Amino acid sequence: MPAKAARTRFDISKRERDKLIQSQTLERARPGTRPLEKPTFVGHVTDFITSGGEHGLPRPQSFLVEQSAHWTLPIHFHTQDQFQLFVGGRGHIGRHAIGPGCVHYASAHAGYGPLVSEAEGVAYLTLRLVSDTGAWYLPEQREHLKRGVKKRQQHAEPASPIDANALRTLIEPTAEAVIPCDASGLAVWLLRLPPGRSAPTPVASAPGAGRFYVLMQGELRLQGDTLRGLATVFVPKEETFDLEAGSEGAEIMVLQFPAEALIRTSNANT
Repeated sequence: MPAKAARTRFDISKRERDKLIQSQTLERARPGTRPLEKPTFVGHVTDFITSGGEHGLPRPQSFLVEQSAHWTLPIHFHTQDQFQLFVGGRGHIGRHAIGPGCVHYASAHAGYGPLVSEAEGVAYLTLRLVSDTGAWYLPEQREHLKRGVKKRQQHAEPASPIDANALRTLIEPTAEAVIPCDASGLAVWLLRLPPGRSAPTPVASAPGAGRFYVLMQGELRLQGDTLRGLATVFVPKEETFDLEAGSEGAEIMVLQFPAEALIRTSNANT
């Protein structure tokens, strides 16, 4: 009798595959909100998805930052690639104005900022393919900045906002390439689904290293659960599924990391 072939990643069962998809909502995470006050930041932080160091790659991380009014977060960098998706308030990051729906991407060791909040403060989700423990501030901690590492930033925002009533009365699904996919795999899409409708996940022109699906408003049905309000879903790069809106419709930002984000991390750990 011939030996059974080893299973590949694509041979795993749906039950095993579903374990790779992680999700959390603000409503469920809110009891864990904690105040944070230090010389560089004042506000609150709410963890959505966290991954310990015992796991293999990727180790996704997502959390909500609510930065207090009239506060300046100094220029800094992180050792992991990240997206920041702004979900409330107003301000600016560097020379870019920020408000709900704005997206900022920074690769590992790319210094960015300052991030300044206006009178109502500013709220944003930080999304990482691999968890990071903190910021390095510039110019004070410049010695920790890696030289010779390709650094990249990109900022974008959707063409037009939509309110909850317009989402509920939407007739057909819409899709907008907020950051069109490039050769690196970096991409951001904004999807809007009418109530009860479904649509496949976006097809990228280049492979990425993993995606976050952020429910901005409405309802998203996923794995037998219904996510409501602000929610984050992490999906490894090989996994695809249909997006299904609940009775309120769904507005979903899809953020895909470039393939090199995971390569950089893998090289750093070898």
